[in-house]
Amino acid sequence: MENLLDLIYETYTENNPAAPKTTAAGRAARARDKEFEAWLREISGMDRLVEDCVGGKIPLWEEIMVRQGSVCCAWEKSAFEEGMKVGIRLMMEAYSL
Repeated sequence: MENLLDLIYETYTENNPAAPKTTAAGRAARARDKEFEAWLREISGMDRLVEDCVGGKIPLWEEIMVRQGSVCCAWEKSAFEEGMKVGIRLMMEAYSL
């Protein structure tokens, strides 16, 4: 079941038109990211260079943005999978499978 959910989620994320640049949701999400980035940059010490995942150097604020994005993606995937499981259970009950 988990492999099937992974496949469905991968297809969903590749084909999801919910937040492209042309939608209000997409523009709002990018605006919130820019606000968060601006807020982080104002904090003292955020321009300090830290090592990224491939050994390069990036500002601390950028590393925080990367990690924050990773956490959000993980939560979104988990919520998507749980929603699919509930939907499958409901369909099974509705059709008495």
